Amino acid sequence: MNIPIYSKPIVILAGGSAVRFNRRDKGQILIGGKRMIDIILQNIQYKTNPLIISGHHDYGLKALVISDDLSGPLGPVGGIYSTWKFFKDKSSSCVKGFYTLAIDVPNPPANFLEKIYSASTSNISAVGLQQHPAHGWWRMEDLDLIFNNLSFNDSISLNKLAIMAGAKLVSWPKGDCFVNINNQSQLDGYMEII
Repeated sequence: MNIPIYSKPIVILAGGSAVRFNRRDKGQILIGGKRMIDIILQNIQYKTNPLIISGHHDYGLKALVISDDLSGPLGPVGGIYSTWKFFKDKSSSCVKGFYTLAIDVPNPPANFLEKIYSASTSNISAVGLQQHPAHGWWRMEDLDLIFNNLSFNDSISLNKLAIMAGAKLVSWPKGDCFVNINNQSQLDGYMEII
C-alpha cells in the first residue's frame, strides 16, 4: 500500500496478545452485531486517511499492516516505534505524523481526528485527570528525537513516551468515549450501558 505524500495516517494499535480476553482478537469482538474495529472507524468518521493496522492482519479492510519491529520496545509503544521506523525507512515518505487509536476502545469521539491534530506538537487525549495516550497524534519530528537516541533495554510506557515527546493534553468531556474493554466482564458491563 502506498501512503500518499503529506498524508496523516490512522494507526490502530492492535498488536497485543489479549491474554486477559482468552487471546480473542479484540477487533473481531461483536458489539451490537458489529466488529469493534468497524465501530471505532465509524465513530471517528474515517473516510480518506490512510489506514494502518499495527498488529497481525488487516481485518479485511485493505489496510497496511505493520508488525512490531523486534528491535524496538514492547507493548503499544512498540506499535508506535514500528510505525515511526516504517516511515523513516521510506526515503520518499513525507508523512509528518500519525494518529493512534487503541483496538479495545470502541467509542472514540467523532471529532477525534480534527481535535487531536496539531502541526506544532504531539498530542494525547485526556478526560479530567485520566490520560489516554494510546489515543493521540504523534509528530515524526518528536519521535525522531526520542527513538534515534533511546536504548530499549528497559520497557517504556505510553505515558513516558508522551512526556518525552512533549505531548500536550487534549481534553475531552467526561463520558464513555475512552472506555477500555480488556476482558469479558468489561465487555459485559459495556454492553449494559449501550
